[in-house]
Amino acid sequence: MEALVESEGFGWLLPRFAAQPWEQFVRQAWQVADEADLRWMLARLRPTPFGHFTSPVRLVNPAAERLPRTYIRCHGFRHPGFDRYAQTASQDPRWRLLQLESNHLPYITSPHELAPMLLELATS
Repeated sequence: MEALVESEGFGWLLPRFAAQPWEQFVRQAWQVADEADLRWMLARLRPTPFGHFTSPVRLVNPAAERLPRTYIRCHGFRHPGFDRYAQTASQDPRWRLLQLESNHLPYITSPHELAPMLLELATS
């Protein structure tokens, strides 16, 4: 990925996750199976800042420590790192862990299941 950032991403953008055709990557990696969802997504794929893969978030605002936190684990997307984050959230009283049977992109593939969770979080 670093080579792509340097050669095609001006040193800070990840221009793509895989070589074209992206349809295959999106179907396999992100488990987007619905044809309409796939077409909608492909038209909107854009480079992403590479720093969010490499730079940890540092909370320096004490007020941020008091904000409620929620982790939504999408079980349809198998990923040991996300499982570790869910485990950590389940053991930390500052966090609320929610479970969703969806892939990694529930806002695209499972919006009817995700929206009630987000609305409940917004009003609690």
